[in-house]
Amino acid sequence: MPLREPPQAAGSLAAIPAEPIRGRLLHRVWRLRAADGTLRPDPWWFASVPRDPADGGRFDLPAPMGTCYAATRPVGAVLEALQMHLTNLPRAELALRRRAEILAPADAPRAAKLTARAVAGTHGITATSWAGSDRALCQRWAAALRRDGWWAVYGGIAHDPSGRLRSVALFDHSGAHPPTTGGPWTCCTTTLDDDQRLLAGLARYGVTVRDPGVLAYRDAPE
Repeated sequence: MPLREPPQAAGSLAAIPAEPIRGRLLHRVWRLRAADGTLRPDPWWFASVPRDPADGGRFDLPAPMGTCYAATRPVGAVLEALQMHLTNLPRAELALRRRAEILAPADAPRAAKLTARAVAGTHGITATSWAGSDRALCQRWAAALRRDGWWAVYGGIAHDPSGRLRSVALFDHSGAHPPTTGGPWTCCTTTLDDDQRLLAGLARYGVTVRDPGVLAYRDAPE
């Protein structure tokens, strides 16, 4: 069954099972320097739906609200942040980015658990909500969840074929700032390109990091 439109009645998604994220360690990967050269030392960015929804994040909210994306494991954060490079991942792409380990505070809001079994029959939610190609539809679901009081969404990760990794999308006002729900959200920053444990985790997903001067592998023509 395809993912249908979210229900229009206010409060209709308030009873979705909740996933506690208080005290959880979350991971976020971001580009340290923007395309215009601006240094971005902090990981926080809450993105709003752009003019073309297809160019935005899966759970982006309409301005002036926004969404910040994280994962419950480092490899999940990398798979989502570097999704366009997974079949050809130069080490330089990892070097351009950092990973934040974020500790959710004790009063962090609970997240709408889209992976709960009960949501299939009760709300018609499917894995398409985190793995489908219709970004505009998923964004409308995000808006409906925020309407019904949720400040976070707990779901799967599109680029995890095993279906085991989990993501956490946080809602807040758009822009570059820490979450204002609960606090403080403390974090520390680590590099990616020399993280051997992370690289081993990526290898288990078939992602090979290519060093400088090493051409990407391609099958020889028959």
